[in-house]
Amino acid sequence: MKNNLAYICSPYRGNILEKARNILYARHLTKLALQLGYTPITTHLYLTQVLNDNIPMQRRQGLKAGRDILNACDTIIIGARHGISEGMAAEINAAAGKHQIIVI
Repeated sequence: MKNNLAYICSPYRGNILEKARNILYARHLTKLALQLGYTPITTHLYLTQVLNDNIPMQRRQGLKAGRDILNACDTIIIGARHGISEGMAAEINAAAGKHQIIVI
């Protein structure tokens, strides 16, 4: 079943400046997805509000939730401007062959 859900895949972690840059970039990708007619899901913008990315168990919970949500989407939008992080690579590998892939 095709849906209009687009999973936003972009970096999150980094030092204070990198994290701020990455959050702004994720917001930009989310807005761009809306402009392209998708319903974007940007898990790293909201799961990080309730989970601590620096606590390994909570990070694993967030990554698993993200993968589960990714599986519900037909499209993954990859924001590669600042490179591909380890978490992004795992999401991209999970999406390969199953999702429409858009690289920005």
